[in-house]
Amino acid sequence: MVILFTAPYYEEKGEPPKGGYNTYLRRVTGALKELGHRPIILSCGKRDTFFTENGVEIFFVKSAHRQLGTGSFELLYNMLYNSWKINTKMASLLSEYKVDIIQFSSMWGQAVCYYRKVPAVMRLSIYSKLYSNYKNPRVENIKALMERMAARRCNGVFAPSAVNADAFSKDIHKKVSVIESPFWNECKICDESLYNRELADKKYFLFYGRLVIDKGILVIADILHRFFKLYPQYYFVCCGIEKTINGVNPINLLKKSAREYKERVIFFKNLPHNLLYPIIYHADFVIFPSLIDNFPNACVEAMYFERVVIGTDGTSFEQLIHDGTSGLLSLPDNADSLLNKMNQAALMNSLQKKEMGKRAKKRIDKLMPELVVKKLIRYYQQVIDNTVQK
Repeated sequence: MVILFTAPYYEEKGEPPKGGYNTYLRRVTGALKELGHRPIILSCGKRDTFFTENGVEIFFVKSAHRQLGTGSFELLYNMLYNSWKINTKMASLLSEYKVDIIQFSSMWGQAVCYYRKVPAVMRLSIYSKLYSNYKNPRVENIKALMERMAARRCNGVFAPSAVNADAFSKDIHKKVSVIESPFWNECKICDESLYNRELADKKYFLFYGRLVIDKGILVIADILHRFFKLYPQYYFVCCGIEKTINGVNPINLLKKSAREYKERVIFFKNLPHNLLYPIIYHADFVIFPSLIDNFPNACVEAMYFERVVIGTDGTSFEQLIHDGTSGLLSLPDNADSLLNKMNQAALMNSLQKKEMGKRAKKRIDKLMPELVVKKLIRYYQQVIDNTVQK
């Protein structure tokens, strides 16, 4: 089967990772290739170019961001323009390759300008409407509108998270299937130099990901001082991409919240997996107090390394974590609930942590490509068959 994937952005050679969706793309295309299929990636980019990565062909079409002076109209125009650009390039690829199915990303509403006969599905990476309380509501609602319009151009829609699938399904009045994302450890050799240099002598809990409101950074800030006061042996390690929160750098915000314990807050910028994975593996426990999420890669990775993970209930973490068995779940946007679960994790003995970590890993074993990607292929075939019958 030849599958054409679209992406709103993708790394060119030598560029650092740009987010969870591209991690997903690497994993799913790699798994498809191992199973004998031919995945192709088409992405917006800074220029028209092409290269091959691990045997997968990747095409870029130059996108544009035009300054039009009015925020909402500018956003809508650029999303429509880039959808038109990527679908124009797609037309030439469809004439060159015998593509069986197209998988659009929901981001930027890329399928809005799709009018071809090849069956198409859309993977709902996030449903922007669910983020409108934590980001610019006008911007998120425009994105959500484009996501719903894009879904109407496709023969099927699926999401990795039941939370997002259910909300989107109600709004588009169409079934949204749930197909979880595949996972395997693609990092053959890890580099422990950063861990050995900065953390080897420290007991720490960890957060990694985007440092933004919807990932629960303000909730973490609210508990730091109280937790440090209770547990003087712990450090807090934070890794990821900084985004200012109300004009304030999030690391400065966290350190200010820690007050006299600010030296126990350690920050690393976004790290490649070979440096990040040793830091995850040696963490005493990992926290992800998201206000809303979508089957997060970070949680999957931490569970794979048999860590005690604290997520939030009702935000998609409950799809991965059974509270008290394979991890812990706090209430979203509730600092007292998070602190309570952190107390629980800190007071566990080593055997309890080990047993919880093993159960976490057992859950992640269900995401092996030979299981999840085969389910995705069956979904593709079902969409193809239904489209042919029509």
